[in-house]
Amino acid sequence: MGEVNELPYWLALRRAGLGTTSFALLIAKFGSIAEAWNAPAGDLKAAGIDEPYVRSVARVKAAFDADEELGKLERAGARALTWRDADYPQRLREIPQSPPVLVVRGNAGPEFPQAVAVVGTRSVTPYGRQATETFCAALAELGVAIISGLARGVDAIAHRVALEHGTPTVAVLAGGVDQVYPRENAGLAERIAEHGCLVSEYPLGTPARRDFFPRRNRILSGLARAVLVVEAGEGSGALHTANWAFEQGRDVFAVPGSIFSLQSAGTNQLIRENTAKLVARPEQLAEELNLLQTGAQLPLPGGTASPAAGAAAASDDPILQLLAAGPLHIDELVRALGRPAAEVSGALALLEIDGLVRQAGPMTYAIA
Repeated sequence: MGEVNELPYWLALRRAGLGTTSFALLIAKFGSIAEAWNAPAGDLKAAGIDEPYVRSVARVKAAFDADEELGKLERAGARALTWRDADYPQRLREIPQSPPVLVVRGNAGPEFPQAVAVVGTRSVTPYGRQATETFCAALAELGVAIISGLARGVDAIAHRVALEHGTPTVAVLAGGVDQVYPRENAGLAERIAEHGCLVSEYPLGTPARRDFFPRRNRILSGLARAVLVVEAGEGSGALHTANWAFEQGRDVFAVPGSIFSLQSAGTNQLIRENTAKLVARPEQLAEELNLLQTGAQLPLPGGTASPAAGAAAASDDPILQLLAAGPLHIDELVRALGRPAAEVSGALALLEIDGLVRQAGPMTYAIA
């Protein structure tokens, strides 16, 4: 008698809502998921499975078709990895609450030797956009895969930059890999699948739900060796990812933002609480992750830009024109420019990232 293909039963039990703890209990009790699937309800209870899940398993059993479940995967161009598979990502094996089943759709991944998760706010500012593009382009030039969550804002920018620079990217979804959310990113999802992959712990056909997003963040951070938070307000989902990463023993980094910007309140808090290390330039992140050889320089994205060219392009910037006469306090710049303090602060932060200005004192800036 041939070996039983257990995969359909792993998928079925996920459809019944069983998670990490329940799967561990079933394997400990029955030795295999196939044996657990065929066990009577009383034995499931004896294994420690809660009554609501026992009833849920019974409902799924009544309508379950193993061949149809495998057919859904094939039609979607997806595959499923379980704890028992050699291809299951090693990094996820090591984290608490590792997903028992991982559904993957795409041509590469989900695990890469060098991978950084890049997360942040959906309501990204021009500062956050430029910072995301700058850091992700630099990581891509170093051959680092970009992990993110396909959300609006920072996530989508991170994926796009990875694709533009030819580095793999992985999108971790809060629903089935055939249920892209938001729908506006469906085209982006297809491009990601061509050059990386879409990943989810949820069965095909599962729509994204609000309570799924915080849980998927542990997978997002788990697949990466480090997490970079670019821009995040208080209560942002990106902060959940940072906290998961911290618990998983991953390095957490944050790009500092303006004290006047609500979108940077969370990142600044991470830095203040020592949950994240401050990185103001891609070189600092590369050095922290030992991505540069001793004495090496970070390759410039695209290989065509140069500091001199960047300075020349910025010569018409009104802030640089004002600072050409000497250091100025931010309040003086705000008055001279007639612009909101948050806008001026964000512009200064961008110029500082580009190496065009430096802090000459508390809230005082000068030409670098």
